[in-house]
Amino acid sequence: MSTNEHDIAIVGMACMFSQAPDVATYWDRILAGACAIGDHPDPEILRYFDPDSEAFERIYTKRGAFLGDLAKFNPMEFGVMPDSLDGVEPDHFLALKVAKAALDDAGWQKQKNFPRERTDIIIGHGVYVNPSNVNWIQHGLVLDQTVALLAQINPHWTAAELKDIHQKLKAQLPPLNAAIIPSMIPNIIAGRIANRLDLMGANYIIDAACASSIVAITHGVNNLLLNRCDAALVGGVQACMLAQDLMTFCQIGALSHRNDSPRPFDADADGTLFGEGVGMAVLKRRKDAERDGDRIYAVIKGFGLSSDGKSSGLLAPRLEGEILAIRRAYETSGIDPRTIGLVEAHATGIPLGDATEVKALKEIYGGRDKTGPHCAIGSVKSMIGHCVPAAGISSVIKATMALHQKVIPPTGNFTKPHPTLGIEQTPFYISTETRPWVHGGATPRRAGVNAMGFGGINSHLILEEVVA
Repeated sequence: MSTNEHDIAIVGMACMFSQAPDVATYWDRILAGACAIGDHPDPEILRYFDPDSEAFERIYTKRGAFLGDLAKFNPMEFGVMPDSLDGVEPDHFLALKVAKAALDDAGWQKQKNFPRERTDIIIGHGVYVNPSNVNWIQHGLVLDQTVALLAQINPHWTAAELKDIHQKLKAQLPPLNAAIIPSMIPNIIAGRIANRLDLMGANYIIDAACASSIVAITHGVNNLLLNRCDAALVGGVQACMLAQDLMTFCQIGALSHRNDSPRPFDADADGTLFGEGVGMAVLKRRKDAERDGDRIYAVIKGFGLSSDGKSSGLLAPRLEGEILAIRRAYETSGIDPRTIGLVEAHATGIPLGDATEVKALKEIYGGRDKTGPHCAIGSVKSMIGHCVPAAGISSVIKATMALHQKVIPPTGNFTKPHPTLGIEQTPFYISTETRPWVHGGATPRRAGVNAMGFGGINSHLILEEVVA
């Protein structure tokens, strides 16, 4: 039994990222250094693509790591009516699919006393543009404006002719009916999981931008430690990246112009690329997991959260804010950062953000001593892109599997460090190849996971292997 009453066990995991329908495939691709970046699968994206345009309504890249055919969903498997799927956000249904897979991985169906009535569901999800609200706007405002404009251009058209045009345009859109209304309500992502899987704890979503799923995990940890629940299903979802999302990030110059792959830490980094994906984990108090005979992938030892406070801008990282989150994680957990062997960084491939993050980590972890670097640092975004609210859970699953299998995984698309990182003065080395996690320390293997979000939200999670 654990001697730490505050340990939270990860007892189940499931995911779906580009070219990886499950955790086993995802982990195998990470170990192989496989990159999932490709062109957006929707041909409609091409109408907005102009690599030379700076207009807000245009995009200069159509590259990313997209789900493609993995986003297909069988509604009958979950008792969902097929007419509720057309023209809506797939996040709702793929989150349900991955949630069940995570619970299955945790063995919930085999446990006679699985705490259904005390299982919380907390999902990181961005409240952005999605097919549901786009469809709603098109059916109403856009159609009315289009017909009104046609009437101005063609004043000789009769009311009957304009009505006919309206009906023909409407017929080209996905249907808008009562069945799809739930998918227009963001929190229904969590509510649908509770409904279809008969879970009766609290259910809600969290929008903390790119830190959403890490913040969701911290809520699950707190609820377990406060005895408000006995299990927590936590994670994040970003399964539908529209042209409008790309437009926003192109406008602020956050996406790479290279049109190949994100390059975290690399000298040639010039921005990130988006990814789509879903990841879920099932959490229990360690003592309960050991009592129930659960397989424990790793344990959560602590976390830290912070805001940037007053900074140079709402979208710009602030060093002091990132330092504060990392420091809080180690101070409250009592863990020495020098015992960490792997850091899964937020590192998106945006040079300013990557450099700020490395400086923050150095502030807590210390500089490089005469023994050389001792802690690997990496970013899965080099392989699956930036999955925004699902980015944190993609990192947590990677770090958890690294601890579980005692392997240091690689980071892709890295040749030489960006000069602004100052990596040579830190205790970190950028892992570029898969190797055994050799460990002879007095403490178990440990990993840190970083996630930062627009608006100045910072998070750090500490994971530890389970020693028999």
